[in-house]
Amino acid sequence: MRHVVLCLAGVLALAIPAVGSESSAPPGGLCLVYATTQSAVSPPVIELHLLEAKSRARQPLYRDPEEGNRILVKIASSDIVGAGRAVPPSSVYVMMGPALAGLCPDAMCRLRISQSAKLYDPEPLFPVPLCFSDASPYGMWNRAPTFAVSRDGGRFAISALRAGEIRFDRPTIRILSGAGEELWQIALDDQLLYVADLAWSPDGGSLAYLVMPQGDAHTLDDAPLPLAGLYVADTAARSTRMVRHCFADALAWGPTPGRITVAERQGGVWGSRHVGRVLSLPSGKKVEEFSLRGHVSALHYSADSRWLAVQTMIEDRQQIWLYPRAGGWGRPLLELSPGEGRLSLLGWVRVSPGVLGE
Repeated sequence: MRHVVLCLAGVLALAIPAVGSESSAPPGGLCLVYATTQSAVSPPVIELHLLEAKSRARQPLYRDPEEGNRILVKIASSDIVGAGRAVPPSSVYVMMGPALAGLCPDAMCRLRISQSAKLYDPEPLFPVPLCFSDASPYGMWNRAPTFAVSRDGGRFAISALRAGEIRFDRPTIRILSGAGEELWQIALDDQLLYVADLAWSPDGGSLAYLVMPQGDAHTLDDAPLPLAGLYVADTAARSTRMVRHCFADALAWGPTPGRITVAERQGGVWGSRHVGRVLSLPSGKKVEEFSLRGHVSALHYSADSRWLAVQTMIEDRQQIWLYPRAGGWGRPLLELSPGEGRLSLLGWVRVSPGVLGE
């Protein structure tokens, strides 16, 4: 029996390479972009940072100026970046505008990172009129919304309660071109739902999005619960359908073009911990499951889909974990110390190897 156990352990060791081994280590220059929000000050201050996956070296990229436009934050339930995405190889997209909502001169902006890990000045792409949405459930703000960017930067999907002074009857996903032209609107099926996360397919033809119910233990309405889950929209046919009924808070398209990874709550709508599930399209069937630690709020695959970065909260510890694809065991890359602010993982970029260690 002891011999059998030892043999089985050896097979497992061969089947799942260690993340830290040289053969499975991420290449130099492969970096994560993350934001920290100092919510103790008013208005909150946003900083952007680079984190190299191989060396764990960190470098500051950006800090909000005291005057002028700054990266916008999501104020509804917590002061964190609600609108930021890194798109390989070197672009970071953010919503920027004045600290206080007024005439709403807000804009989608692109920040480019050089090979020497320097950040160029923000480049406004197109205006996005954001403002308060007093009539929305629980008085949530619509500034700034969660959004997703296609790999070529040609399409945007933005969750919205309003577009300037126009209030939508239900929470809506706005599909915009790279120039800001409105292409399509996807209205959710109930006012008491919200968009938890969005992700474009590699070819930019489909959009995956997670729908969750609004409310807490005292205010949650059971009626919209069956509508919660993973949806996929076909932008050419302008159709959308539920792929899987679930309660999930984060998703990433991958690790292959025909699969989507979601972080589902364990124990239903009130679950506080997550499990990773890889779903096959178009069926939505689970093809793989893996452990995730704590409460997960972001998933991001590298451009080659070899690495999965996960933002998690374990008790009061904010961490970023690295997994080889979606399987095996992950390891922590970063843990924010007290006082460093609220964490928001934006995605992957590439710089020249070694520049963060200089």
